[in-house]
Amino acid sequence: MRAITILLWVGIAAAQDYVGSKACAGCHKQIHEHWVRSSMGRSMSLATEHLSKVKEEVNVHSEKLKRDFTVFAENGQLKQREAGEGFRNEQALSWAIGSGGNGLSFVVQRGDHLFQAPLSFYSRVGHWDLSPGYEFADYGFNRTIAAGCIQCHSGRPQPVAQSNGQYQKPPFAELSIGCENCHGPGRKHIAQRGAKSAIVNPAKLAPARADEICMNCHQGGDTRILQPGKTESDYRPGMVLNDVVAIFKLPRTKENAQDADLLEHHESMRMSQCFEKSGAMSCLSCHNPHAAKIDYQAKCLSCHGGKLGSEHPSKSGDCINCHMPKRDVKVIAHSALTNHRIVRRPGQPLPEPRESGLDLVHINRVGSGELPLLTRMQAYGQMTDRQPVYYERFQSLLDEAATKEGQNPLVLASLGRKALRANQFEEAITKLQSAMERGSTSSTTFEDLGEALGRAGRLEASIEVLKRGVEAAPFTPVLYKALALRYIQLKRFEEAKQMLAKYVELFPEDDFVRKLLTQVSGPR
Repeated sequence: MRAITILLWVGIAAAQDYVGSKACAGCHKQIHEHWVRSSMGRSMSLATEHLSKVKEEVNVHSEKLKRDFTVFAENGQLKQREAGEGFRNEQALSWAIGSGGNGLSFVVQRGDHLFQAPLSFYSRVGHWDLSPGYEFADYGFNRTIAAGCIQCHSGRPQPVAQSNGQYQKPPFAELSIGCENCHGPGRKHIAQRGAKSAIVNPAKLAPARADEICMNCHQGGDTRILQPGKTESDYRPGMVLNDVVAIFKLPRTKENAQDADLLEHHESMRMSQCFEKSGAMSCLSCHNPHAAKIDYQAKCLSCHGGKLGSEHPSKSGDCINCHMPKRDVKVIAHSALTNHRIVRRPGQPLPEPRESGLDLVHINRVGSGELPLLTRMQAYGQMTDRQPVYYERFQSLLDEAATKEGQNPLVLASLGRKALRANQFEEAITKLQSAMERGSTSSTTFEDLGEALGRAGRLEASIEVLKRGVEAAPFTPVLYKALALRYIQLKRFEEAKQMLAKYVELFPEDDFVRKLLTQVSGPR
């Protein structure tokens, strides 16, 4: 608890260093005017600014999900509705995510938690459709807006530490991506009457440090692991990004080799001959973050203007269209992004993959130092679901962490889950309780401890743990289900029915539980 309190006070002190983009506009008026018209300057907005996109009620039917989704305007608010057999769930939209280049997704606020709405507006086709991912699963209005995601779509979000989707009031200290996202906190710069030493100018940084400002949001990788004790908001422009977050990718093989379009910009650029041969190419070589529009043709010709062969089309052609073509994003419908691997000719194959065995590729590695044990353990643990071959490596790292970091709450929680899976219930209970005592507030820790206690026959204790879990993570469906099951096991049927009713109130899209509640409630 003391550690959480210290982190909170450090966070408050750091937040006070920020002044917001409007404070910058006084001295940098022209730059600010260009910025607010750029895509980053329009990265988030109030949902009410997009009422014109719903001149009349729009309906989207999913045959796969057996659901009808609707977006409509009512009393000056933008709203969405999900309806199926026997239920309808209607929520007001609070914010829009995106500049509108490809489209807009929307945020629903439920209490102090934020969730994605099931319908998004796609600009390329000019109509509404299911939000990314909703074509595969029915998330309803319960798809959490995680701090790690919204950090790159907004200016300064204010998530509650060690929570899943919970935010302070207000959730955003600054809505759109602002000056301080790239230049760092501005209070000292203003207090010292514009002293250049008191603010970060990315153009004056070493190219690697400047690129890491961009990488923080434009290089996703297959998993991103926060370094021990760090949060997403701890990164400041000019820092070594790896000091805050380590970015990993699966090794590229002939089987999985493919050009990636979504959030893989930096790695793609590094595979370009322009990058390899120039020795000085960086994101800022082509991008001016302050500009709403950039003449990329001029950028290319500044290096290649005198070197084009006779067989090359006229210099007035479109370099980007041939050498960095936009392609449809496979995981987001109706969307296209520029591929940042600059090719000499369309269809140019990727470089031959380097043999790296089963080791994950550490994209933003700096120097030759070894990563912290906890970072490596989490990286391989994150990948076990996608690549079971990494499970043995994760277990080896967990065993090492048990010896060297045995009192860390993450290690204790992982050891507790391992014991639970081995049906070693008392060992699991001991480890999971210790994890909680040392600060673990993860919903999975409550879930695992509740299950371990239940399977050990300690049903009353399981109920108390699960109730604490529901209080800490009130939008976690599995905790409500587990609680209802415990009440049923103790033949406390009225309490079980109340828990199912609460579950259906929060998650009405769950057909099974909704029908179960109808059965146990009997005829009305």
